[in-house]
Amino acid sequence: MKKLVVIVLCLMAVNTPAQAQLSVSVQTIQQQDIRQQMILHSKREKMQDAVVKAVKQAQKTPYVFSGSTPRGWDCSGMVRWVYEQAGVTLPHSADDQAHLGTRVSHPKYGDIVVFAYRGRTDFYHAAIYIGQGLILNANREYGTTVIEPLTNFSKSQIRFIRVL
Repeated sequence: MKKLVVIVLCLMAVNTPAQAQLSVSVQTIQQQDIRQQMILHSKREKMQDAVVKAVKQAQKTPYVFSGSTPRGWDCSGMVRWVYEQAGVTLPHSADDQAHLGTRVSHPKYGDIVVFAYRGRTDFYHAAIYIGQGLILNANREYGTTVIEPLTNFSKSQIRFIRVL
């Protein structure tokens, strides 16, 4: 009987309410982290689909200043629309989009690409990177949504932004 009491007392000493609460807190944090990772993964998948939809709009959607739908959009409006399809709200401004997320050196499919004149800190144009040195953008000069190489912007400062 004494052995049983000693074992019970030892177990009680080891498993204090504070330790049990700490264990529950760690488990809750881990569950929240897993939930956030799942949400992020879902948004990334939606982003892939949204870029595909936007690419299909090349030569179809006209450039419309302040527009932000496939019926007509400007550069930042197009980027905004793509990200909205993935559940991410962005500002409707190339310069504001340039200061979001994380700057990266090597863009991935779906990253935001912003452009500034050399020596300037304000960004005048935004696009979506679609791989192999190509971007999708609503180009005022062409009057429509186009796919073009980044080299067309060789006189500009280029920044890559990863939001998802």
